[in-house]
Amino acid sequence: MRSMRVKTGLAIATAGLVALMLTVLATTGAGAAGPVGSGTATAKKSICGKGTGKKAKGAPIKLAGTMTLIPGVDFTTIGKIAQAYFKCVNDNGGINGRPISYTFLGEQLDPAQQLSLAKKFVESDKVVGIVGNTSLTECGNTNKYYRSKGYYIIGAGVPGECFSSPNFAAVNMGPRYSNIGAAQALVKRGAKSLVTSSPAAVAEYSNGGPALVAKEAGIPSKGFAENLPLTDTDAIIQKLVQAAGPGGGVVLNYTPESATPLLKSAAKLGLIDRVIWGSSTPAANELVAGENPAFDGKIFVNSEFGLLTDKGPDMTLYRQITAKYAPNVPIQSFGQMGFFVGKFATQALLSVAGPVTAKSYNNAVRGLKNIKSDMLCKPWYFGNALPYHIPNNTDITVTYDKGKLKKVDPCFPIQAVDQQLKTTRGWEKKYNLNTAK
Repeated sequence: MRSMRVKTGLAIATAGLVALMLTVLATTGAGAAGPVGSGTATAKKSICGKGTGKKAKGAPIKLAGTMTLIPGVDFTTIGKIAQAYFKCVNDNGGINGRPISYTFLGEQLDPAQQLSLAKKFVESDKVVGIVGNTSLTECGNTNKYYRSKGYYIIGAGVPGECFSSPNFAAVNMGPRYSNIGAAQALVKRGAKSLVTSSPAAVAEYSNGGPALVAKEAGIPSKGFAENLPLTDTDAIIQKLVQAAGPGGGVVLNYTPESATPLLKSAAKLGLIDRVIWGSSTPAANELVAGENPAFDGKIFVNSEFGLLTDKGPDMTLYRQITAKYAPNVPIQSFGQMGFFVGKFATQALLSVAGPVTAKSYNNAVRGLKNIKSDMLCKPWYFGNALPYHIPNNTDITVTYDKGKLKKVDPCFPIQAVDQQLKTTRGWEKKYNLNTAK
């Protein structure tokens, strides 16, 4: 009997100890990774903000941005992941205890609407920063206004005006340079011609890059412009393949909403093997890859960021943030852009000494340089007093592989076929903008 009582007592004590340990673990987050984005930043771990694991409760710091949202183009994915990043920051102490309040609104390529939203954010909402702007046309219509108000924008660039302005620096390289990278990949694989197809709103700017690549390679080229939304993808694909000719290269420059039906048409028409296929960055998307298995190993997508399945600290944090705060958004290049929008804006905010105001935040943005990430081939920068910015100009090539993306070309410099990029690389060395090891 005494032995039974001892065993029973030990069992109760053990059970109590286990229960106490579980309570401590649940309370402290020990025994697991802790809350998303919490902890101490190391070479193997990225965090959100200061990583405190405690919710920010002070007066909010207001940020805002606009993204194109029309049939055939949805850039709001960038805003959704930027917002998710800021939520993670807010759950980890915010900016010295203050949460970030981020608003993003869709725009429909109307210049009056774009300028109206800019004035609303600056004059009515009193935001301290404009963050994440991504549009087919907005840069040319609002940058002059933002510059007059002292706002320096971290966004994702599309039209040429985004890459020729002193107050806009893109986390991406935009369609022109991404198309150049795709064209390089096709020339490397023996393309006998280069044909590029882009939305009409950016076609002249976007298609011009591959034309210069073709000229240097000594092969013919042609560019096509299409109105959105695309209404007859079969006809478009047939036109592009015919223009390229057997063994030619076709570069598609469309967001996932338009790229997917184009790829499906090529498969349906049996035209995949007639040409060598390439694409700009938006098609670096696991959802697109999964819906187009016939293109496994047969399309070469310029990817401005690291592989989506990489296990580096920023890529891991991006997946964790998406899973917790934006679970309905597929893992993709646009999500990586949103992650960087959030990361760089947060770094600027945390570097402000004293009160966070529009002036102090935007001055901090201008000072950003040598920001390293495992998702980037080279560090990112804004660069103080530069007349324009092309900070992302080195990347990789990926292809589709069973619903995932597979790297086929490691980091390579985008071919400097225009003077802007040649000048940019000179500035990078002269001002030590992205030379950190």
